[in-house]
Amino acid sequence: MKVYGIDVSKIDAENNKWDGYLSNYRKDKVKRLKRPEKKAQSIGAELVLNYAVGKEIGKKPEYDIDENGKPYLTNADDVYFNLSHSGDYAVCVVHDSSVGIDIQKMKEFDAAMIKRFFAGEEKEYIEKSKDMKKAFFEIWSKKESFIKAVGKGLRIPLNGFSVCGDIIKYEDNIYRFKKYTVSKTGYVVYVCYAVK
Repeated sequence: MKVYGIDVSKIDAENNKWDGYLSNYRKDKVKRLKRPEKKAQSIGAELVLNYAVGKEIGKKPEYDIDENGKPYLTNADDVYFNLSHSGDYAVCVVHDSSVGIDIQKMKEFDAAMIKRFFAGEEKEYIEKSKDMKKAFFEIWSKKESFIKAVGKGLRIPLNGFSVCGDIIKYEDNIYRFKKYTVSKTGYVVYVCYAVK
């Protein structure tokens, strides 16, 4: 498994020089976004995807989006990837089994989200933590990476499972979590991957 990242804070989203590096899908997505920082994150996501997957498979990645919104490669069946972006970063993970990644820039959050989206064990973990903000975003990032690895999107209720451990079983599969860091402080990054 390899994780790649890009600092998108230097990307000028209004500069058309990026068009030659982007798929039509990404160009359309960027055009629909209103805020320059969201545009830069989206551009950065495809730039890091092209670099990361291209390095792994030795050619430009071609991808499509399945019915659940999960991207997949159409020119490399045995390589899996996933993308995420938040704040100044876009990240991509490449692996040989189903995988999800999530990055979160820690900021103030609505405590009502804990009650609404988290399982009992997770609520207890956050409420007993010395740093509730960090605990909240660790759980949130793990949950996001898990649902992305499974590939069913939000059809899996977020409060219907717990990510407090390093392993989670879902249907007939076992998934593991791995934590990563980025150079700037204030970010949480987790990868979830299917164990073969």
